[in-house]
Amino acid sequence: MAIGRHVFVLLSALVLSWGLERCEATGKFSFEVHHMFSDAVKQNLGFDNLVPEEGSLEYFKVLAQRDLFRGRGLASNNEDSPLTSAEGNLTVFVSFLGSLHYANVSVGTPATWFLVALDTGSDLFWLPCNCGVTCISDLKDAGFPQSVPLNLYSPNTSSTSSSIRCSDDRCFESSRCSSPSSSVCPYQVSESTTTTSTGTLLQDVFHLVTEDVDLKPVEANVTLGCGQRQTGLFQNFQAVNGVLGLGVKDYSVPSLLAKAKLAANSFSICFGRVIGVVGRISFGDKGYTDQSETPFISVEPSTAYGVNVTGLSVGKKAVGFSMFAQFDTGSSYTHLREPAYSAFTKAFNSRALDIRTPSDPQFPFEFCYNLSPNATNITFPPIDMTFEGGSVMSIKNPFGGGRMYCLSIVKIEDLSPNIIGQNLMAGYRIVFDRERMVLGWKRSNCFEDESLTSAPPAEFGDTPPPPSESEGPSPPESEAPSPPTESNPLLRSPPPPPLVFTTTPPSDSTESPGSSGVANVSPLGSLLLLSLLAFL
Repeated sequence: MAIGRHVFVLLSALVLSWGLERCEATGKFSFEVHHMFSDAVKQNLGFDNLVPEEGSLEYFKVLAQRDLFRGRGLASNNEDSPLTSAEGNLTVFVSFLGSLHYANVSVGTPATWFLVALDTGSDLFWLPCNCGVTCISDLKDAGFPQSVPLNLYSPNTSSTSSSIRCSDDRCFESSRCSSPSSSVCPYQVSESTTTTSTGTLLQDVFHLVTEDVDLKPVEANVTLGCGQRQTGLFQNFQAVNGVLGLGVKDYSVPSLLAKAKLAANSFSICFGRVIGVVGRISFGDKGYTDQSETPFISVEPSTAYGVNVTGLSVGKKAVGFSMFAQFDTGSSYTHLREPAYSAFTKAFNSRALDIRTPSDPQFPFEFCYNLSPNATNITFPPIDMTFEGGSVMSIKNPFGGGRMYCLSIVKIEDLSPNIIGQNLMAGYRIVFDRERMVLGWKRSNCFEDESLTSAPPAEFGDTPPPPSESEGPSPPESEAPSPPTESNPLLRSPPPPPLVFTTTPPSDSTESPGSSGVANVSPLGSLLLLSLLAFL
C-alpha cells in the first residue's frame, strides 16, 4: 500500500506540475515545492507556532498520518468515525482522464492499489482484470506525458477473492447466465452504446481506515467486477484503472458498507473550488447539523440521486426555472434539457460582462466569452439555485477554458435526464445521506473542518476579501475545452487556468460585501501542495 500511496502522490504532483508548466511557459506564475513543515511553508502560511518541532516524535507522527481531515467538530452529524480508503481520502481531478475525480484505493490480499474514478451515476465497483494487453497498464498509454505504471486486478493472486455464481442473490444480471446453477455471474455496465465494461462478478476485500487520528484498519467484503473487456472511453480515455460505483443499488460500495454495519448509510464527496482540483471522500459521513439540504426524489426507472430544483437567480434576479436533475460526480460538466437549458444560459448571457464569441454548432458550449486583453479576472453575476425545501446553493465556478472561457453547460438533445455535474459542485462538501434520503451541502475547501461562510480565504484563517475587482495572475493563452467527439465526449478541459473568478452583486443589490466569492488559484496551489505532502 505504501507503494500505491507514493505513486498516487507522484501522479498528483505530476498532474499539478503539468498544469503549472503550461502556465510557467507563458510566464504567468510558478511556485517552488517545499516540505509541508519546511520553514518556507510555515512562514508563508503562518504555521510557525502550530506545527511540531522538527525531529520530535510528534513531528514524525503527524507526517505518518496522511489525512488532513480529522474530526468534524461539535456540529457534526456523525456518531462514529467515517471511513475512507486505506490509501487516504484525497481525490484528484485529472483532466486527461475524462476530467473526473480519482481516488487511490486498495483491494485484495495482499493489498493492491488502483486509481479509480468516483461515480455516483453508476453502482458497480469494477477493476480491469485478466484483460492482458487490451487494458492500460501505464498512464503514458492514456496520454500522460510521463510513465506512471498501473496495476491490473488478478483474482488468482488475491487469497481473499472468490467468484459469485449465477445462483447467488448478488448476481444482479442473472438473465445473462447460460447455466444458472454452475456458471460464474457475468456483468456489463454501459456509460453509452460504445463505452462498456464487461466481465464477471466476484467478492474481495476493500481496505479502509477510520477517518480519525487512530486510522483503524477496516476490511470490507465488496462485490467487485472483474472487467475483462473495456470498450470506448474505458479503453484509453476515462476510468482506465476502474470505477468506484457510488450509486444507490444494493451492490454499490456505500450500500455494502451500510449493510455490513461498518459505516452509516451515507457518504460525502468534497470538490475543491476552481474546478475542484483536489477533494476528498468519506464513507459513513452524515455531514453537519447546519448544512443545507433537499430531499432525494425517486423518478422511475432512474435510481440515481435525483432532486427537484425549484428556482434560479442570476444577478439576484429571479428566473422562471424548475427541473428534476441528478447529482452525478461522474459527469465533468452540467447537462440540461429544454426549457431549463435556455432559462439558465440566456439569463446568464443577459448579465455577462465580457463579449460573447459567435457560437459554433460543432462546439459543445454555446455561450463562450473573450476576456478583455488587460483583464486578470472573470467577473460574473451571482448565480443561485434553489431546491425543494428552500435551500440555496451558490454556484462558484461554472466555467471552463482560459482567455476564451465558456459557461460549461451542455444542451441535451435526447431524452436523457438533467445532470448537475462536478463544475456546479465545486467549493462544497456534498453529503449523500441515504438514511434520511436527503442531499446535503456546505461550503468547504476540503482541507479544514471549518466551513466557509463567504469567499474562500486566501490562506487558512484569513479574512476573505470583498467581492470587488481583484488583482490576480493573467489568464493563460489557452483554448476553451475541446468539442465532443467519439473519442472525447466528456469535453476534456485543460488544467484549471490561473484566473480569478469574482462574483459581483449588481448595482441595485443590497447584498453585504462578504456575500459573494472570489476563487484564487495561487492559494489553491498551496492547499494542493499541502494535501499531497500529507500523504507521504
